[in-house]
Amino acid sequence: MYYKNIPMQKHINWDDMFKTRICASNEELINTEILKAHHIWTYPAYFYENIQGALSTCYVRLALIEKLVLVSQALPKGICLMILDGWRPVEVQKHLRENFYSEIQKKYNDLSAMEQHEMLDQFVALPSIDPLRPSPHLTGGSVDVTLCDEHGNILDMGTGFDEIHPLSFTNALEDRKDYNVACKNRRILYWAILSAGFSNLPSEWWHFDYGNQLWAYMTQQDSACYGVVSLDN
Repeated sequence: MYYKNIPMQKHINWDDMFKTRICASNEELINTEILKAHHIWTYPAYFYENIQGALSTCYVRLALIEKLVLVSQALPKGICLMILDGWRPVEVQKHLRENFYSEIQKKYNDLSAMEQHEMLDQFVALPSIDPLRPSPHLTGGSVDVTLCDEHGNILDMGTGFDEIHPLSFTNALEDRKDYNVACKNRRILYWAILSAGFSNLPSEWWHFDYGNQLWAYMTQQDSACYGVVSLDN
């Protein structure tokens, strides 16, 4: 299972995705530090990048906690899961959207303004607290992860977390013989986490969803169960 090719996934139409009905659940957010007992690391990337408003740990919905344990159990011996981000305050989402757009304008200045915005949408969602169109991370149903060894050393995944690059697309390394190790690691992560019921954002090898609109859209469910949630809920 670990080394099957990662297939090309469907293109996301965000307007269609946000038409998905939400049957809101009151399921609480849980600190992912609880997963240490299952050899799952938590490294709140944005906190360590000193992004204003970023949390010093990560939170996801209770069902995701249970599913991440299944992911850990599905990984080969010696390979561990590392959580980089989960529930995300809208303030952080705004900051990321602005930073990513600035980076795209500088790095891809040969693209038209429309093309730059299309690229932006592939790597960071609009900050939204609209109960009908919430940012995926604001639902507690999105989680950003990578693989590491038993000592917390991050494995080669081909590109860095949040790197705006065509090779960050989940299946982008499938025809790249110069990325054999990273391609294998991506396959391990992809199949282990999908086996637990998550879906993947095709443009980001690190981003996975369960229970929110993006998950429902990618897995063709009739409705989502996670809407906007806060730590105060």
